[in-house]
Amino acid sequence: MRAGGLWDALTFGAARRRRWMSRQLAELDRLDALGAHDPLGAHGLPTTTAYRAAPRTRATRSQRRLAWAVTAVLVGGGVLLWDDWWQMAGPIITGRPAEVRPVSDVPLGVRPTQASTSTDYAFMATRPGFSHDPVTFDPCKVIHIVVNTADAPTGADGLLREAVKEVSAASGLVFAIDGTTTEPPRKGRPSRDVARYGNGPSPVLVAWTNPDVIPDLAGNIAGIGGPIPDQHAISTSERWVTGIVYLDGPSMQRLLGHSSRGWAQGRAIVMHELAHVVGLTHVPARDELMNAKNDSGMLGFGPGDLEGLRLLGSGPCG
Repeated sequence: MRAGGLWDALTFGAARRRRWMSRQLAELDRLDALGAHDPLGAHGLPTTTAYRAAPRTRATRSQRRLAWAVTAVLVGGGVLLWDDWWQMAGPIITGRPAEVRPVSDVPLGVRPTQASTSTDYAFMATRPGFSHDPVTFDPCKVIHIVVNTADAPTGADGLLREAVKEVSAASGLVFAIDGTTTEPPRKGRPSRDVARYGNGPSPVLVAWTNPDVIPDLAGNIAGIGGPIPDQHAISTSERWVTGIVYLDGPSMQRLLGHSSRGWAQGRAIVMHELAHVVGLTHVPARDELMNAKNDSGMLGFGPGDLEGLRLLGSGPCG
């Protein structure tokens, strides 16, 4: 046993990390309670923006422990009808992926240089014993994504790919969109699904769905997203290994057809949710895409978003 592993065992590391995660979830609950006076949809939207990021839903305390955030959307006008159906490029994944996921001992991506001294960012969780160091994905591993296209709007493939490109450029993290999946969106998604994806952590699930399937998308909620830790791993450090983004496909379809800015607004929603997946949470600053309301109509990451994403891509390997 390695020295670090022996020390971890002697100091009851697994139990310590469970207590740490419970404290993080309690803090998420506390922050949610602070925003409880502002219920979803309680305030109208300014005419300068077509969507609103609402406060996060409460973190589930089940064994699966999924913390997520929500994004709201308001679209005027009628529903735009399309003549064609969108299909995600790539293989349809119904069982275990044949591809072996690459592992490296050095970061796979190019870490961006610090472009701002802004502190207008906040993390979903920080590492135990390191009050300012965020919990991160492993930058030496590819973050795999699979997509459930059940309610995908026209152009969803390009929308997702553009959003992933922005998050990757800002963080240095490397993503791979493996293709589509039949995995249904559900609350409390576990970090692993051996029957579907094999023994390792599941890929991030991006699901185009609707409020009948995910009731949290009811009203003006356009999406929910967040990271998931590995509940099965014994490690000396905490990290995110997968996550979810559930998007209201019918609402996105209306948004994309509403105005010339619809595409940029839709991409911003997906960027916001993917930023939650890699570990950013909401901030009060109005010039940040991670602002809880985005009443300034941000269509791209602000200086604090970029600095937070840079730090989230600078986590330890292994």
